[in-house]
Amino acid sequence: MRVSVLTYGCKLNQYESELMAEKLENEGYIVVNEEVESDIFVINSCVVTNEATRKIKQQIRRLKRKFPGAKVVVTGCYSQLGFEELEKEGVDLVLGNNEKKYIDKYLRESGVFVDKAYWNRNTLEDEFVFSSLAERTRAFIKVQDGCTNTCSYCAIRFARGNRIRSKPVELVVSEVLRLVNKDYKEIVITGLNLGKFGKDIDSSLHELLRSLVKIKGDFRIRLSSINPEDLDEELINLIGTEEKICNHLHIPLQSGSTDVLKNMRRNYTQDDYLRVVGSIRKIDPNFSITTDIMVGFPGESEKDFEETLKVVREVLFSKVHAFRYSDRPNTLASKMSKKVPGNVKKERVEVLEKVSTSVAKDYRKRLVGRKAKVLIESYKNKIYSGYDEYYVLHETSHGEFGKIENVTIQAVTDEGVISKKYERKVSNR
Repeated sequence: MRVSVLTYGCKLNQYESELMAEKLENEGYIVVNEEVESDIFVINSCVVTNEATRKIKQQIRRLKRKFPGAKVVVTGCYSQLGFEELEKEGVDLVLGNNEKKYIDKYLRESGVFVDKAYWNRNTLEDEFVFSSLAERTRAFIKVQDGCTNTCSYCAIRFARGNRIRSKPVELVVSEVLRLVNKDYKEIVITGLNLGKFGKDIDSSLHELLRSLVKIKGDFRIRLSSINPEDLDEELINLIGTEEKICNHLHIPLQSGSTDVLKNMRRNYTQDDYLRVVGSIRKIDPNFSITTDIMVGFPGESEKDFEETLKVVREVLFSKVHAFRYSDRPNTLASKMSKKVPGNVKKERVEVLEKVSTSVAKDYRKRLVGRKAKVLIESYKNKIYSGYDEYYVLHETSHGEFGKIENVTIQAVTDEGVISKKYERKVSNR
């Protein structure tokens, strides 16, 4: 039987999709990661915004219409919090975040299987990927789950719990080693609140990275999203100076206004954020920083929005994920007054996207003439493409799929850069 696994949301979900796919393949299923005719469709869902849940409902209806004989399974954060809504959509099987780990045991069932407080009993020791979802060059490894922050707009902690769970360091090392031996060239370390790794096992993210960089092999490590308050000088120095770790971090800003950040219950101010960026850029002036920014949070004024634009220009983000605030059930923000009208949120996100696109292009212009290491991930129309250590997309005329190529950046495009393979000249003298 063929199973199509469709993934929405964060890198954590991508890892968990790999875990599900591997378990199903071990049971003899043929697993694909795209929407093609299949006997079973598994949607690994997200609940971070209203837009995310809307798209998932559309996906369910489309699958039901196109493939009326197929079984539709939904798992993930939407299942955890909105299983009643999914039942109304006619979903055949709903699995919570804990149940997805055992999808091979549940797949023949129908109905709803959701442990509403699984994080009180859950550990990560049985979450171990031996391979990856497809023939790829990049693999994700989940090392942490749970969040103790209390951001006023966020419902994810209701879906994944407020108890920190970290995977033992030796298990992470073993998982990375196995993937490196399978010739994966980039390992992405991910967690719901990655900076809190180790708080429950008397360890730290710094200690974990120290162990991982000792692994021999031609590969690199990239970190997924990490909050600014978790980036101390010791961790910044390790990331910025260790050759195996990419000079790129995704550091959520959410807003450039300290007043809005306070109402969001974020654990930093605008000045705090800029200090962290300053420390990073002291080590490498071209260090790549990507971010998430929410517009239209309740009470956000035009002045607050201008503060956000100011920070975007000052930091020179290499990429901004801009999105509109939406009420999430049972959050503090959903009960706040002074809601920003929908048309204003739409205007602000359009302005932010325009400024962010311009800023990102300015960032890439600074890289012209510099050398980079590109992981070749695709080949189309005689053009090789892939991302470098700064998470900048390259197009180049020479390369080898699955290999890290040394290149020189020659020009900037709307999406990335054009580069040329760098050949070290050897003197005949």
